[in-house]
Amino acid sequence: MEACYEYLGCDKKDCVMFHRGADARCWEIEGTLCNHHGIEIARKKLGTRKQDACVRSGCIYYELAKIRNLV
Repeated sequence: MEACYEYLGCDKKDCVMFHRGADARCWEIEGTLCNHHGIEIARKKLGTRKQDACVRSGCIYYELAKIRNLV
Protein backbone atom coordinates (compact mmCIF):
# COMPACT_ATOMS: atom_id res chain seq x y z
CA MET A 1 0.00 0.00 0.00
CA GLU A 2 1.30 3.44 -0.84
CA ALA A 3 2.24 5.86 1.92
CA CYS A 4 -0.54 7.97 3.43
CA TYR A 5 0.83 11.25 2.06
CA GLU A 6 0.89 9.77 -1.45
CA TYR A 7 -2.61 8.33 -1.19
CA LEU A 8 -4.07 11.52 0.27
CA GLY A 9 -2.10 13.86 -2.00
CA CYS A 10 -0.45 15.57 0.95
CA ASP A 11 2.50 17.85 0.33
CA LYS A 12 3.27 18.76 3.95
CA LYS A 13 6.98 18.01 3.88
CA ASP A 14 7.38 18.84 7.57
CA CYS A 15 5.08 15.95 8.56
CA VAL A 16 6.74 13.06 10.38
CA MET A 17 5.25 10.68 7.80
CA PHE A 18 6.74 12.41 4.78
CA HIS A 19 9.28 10.14 3.04
CA ARG A 20 8.69 7.25 5.43
CA GLY A 21 8.23 3.91 3.78
CA ALA A 22 4.84 2.63 2.75
CA ASP A 23 4.96 0.17 5.65
CA ALA A 24 4.80 3.01 8.21
CA ARG A 25 1.33 3.19 9.69
CA CYS A 26 0.27 6.80 10.22
CA TRP A 27 -2.50 5.83 12.63
CA GLU A 28 0.19 4.58 15.04
CA ILE A 29 2.39 7.67 14.86
CA GLU A 30 1.80 10.83 16.84
CA GLY A 31 2.62 14.25 15.45
CA THR A 32 1.41 13.75 11.90
CA LEU A 33 0.01 16.70 9.99
CA CYS A 34 -2.99 14.83 8.69
CA ASN A 35 -5.07 16.29 5.86
CA HIS A 36 -8.19 14.70 7.33
CA HIS A 37 -9.51 17.37 9.70
CA GLY A 38 -12.05 14.93 11.13
CA ILE A 39 -9.27 12.98 12.80
CA GLU A 40 -8.03 15.98 14.73
CA ILE A 41 -11.59 16.96 15.68
CA ALA A 42 -12.24 13.44 16.99
CA ARG A 43 -9.01 13.45 18.97
CA LYS A 44 -9.77 16.77 20.62
CA LYS A 45 -13.39 15.91 21.29
CA LEU A 46 -12.79 12.39 22.60
CA GLY A 47 -9.33 12.75 24.07
CA THR A 48 -8.45 9.44 22.47
CA ARG A 49 -5.46 7.85 20.82
CA LYS A 50 -4.90 8.51 17.16
CA GLN A 51 -5.98 5.11 15.85
CA ASP A 52 -9.36 5.42 17.59
CA ALA A 53 -9.79 8.86 16.07
CA CYS A 54 -8.98 7.47 12.62
CA VAL A 55 -11.68 4.83 13.08
CA ARG A 56 -14.31 7.24 14.38
CA SER A 57 -13.63 9.93 11.80
CA GLY A 58 -13.91 7.54 8.86
CA CYS A 59 -10.43 8.19 7.50
CA ILE A 60 -10.38 6.81 3.94
CA TYR A 61 -6.73 5.76 4.18
CA TYR A 62 -7.39 3.83 7.38
CA GLU A 63 -10.45 2.19 5.82
CA LEU A 64 -8.37 1.09 2.83
CA ALA A 65 -5.76 -0.37 5.18
CA LYS A 66 -8.52 -2.35 6.92
CA ILE A 67 -9.76 -3.73 3.62
CA ARG A 68 -6.22 -4.82 2.80
CA ASN A 69 -5.84 -6.41 6.25
CA LEU A 70 -3.04 -4.06 7.30
CA VAL A 71 -4.73 -2.97 10.51
